[in-house]
Amino acid sequence: MDWVSVVTPIAMAIVTALVSWGLTLLTRLINNKVNNETAQKYLNNAIDVVNNAVKTTYQTYVQALKETGTFDKDAQLAALEKAKYAALSQLSVDTKNYITEAFGDIDKWLETKIESSIYDLKNPDKTVDKVTG
Repeated sequence: MDWVSVVTPIAMAIVTALVSWGLTLLTRLINNKVNNETAQKYLNNAIDVVNNAVKTTYQTYVQALKETGTFDKDAQLAALEKAKYAALSQLSVDTKNYITEAFGDIDKWLETKIESSIYDLKNPDKTVDKVTG
């Protein structure tokens, strides 16, 4: 038996294992990139929806109450619910599912994002990058 007949099967096994490992690594890399792009798409969409819901609620509800001096704690809670309802009604099922899977309770996530959006509107010079979820 010569050394080529011994080394060839061993080399083939090593090459096969390396190719398999490389393909697995490449598949993971591609899946992570796709998942990150999908997550970013869902989050950017959700943040835009929340911002629009907050602005609409302010214009159609809060502003009038503030002008008459009747914007109290109860009205503030009602405004939060109106903004949350407006946002929920505009979010796609896929976006809602992503938020629920990634962050848990979608209502709590929405409340946090609504409060954050209100802060950003009141403090535009202190706004930071919003693509953090």
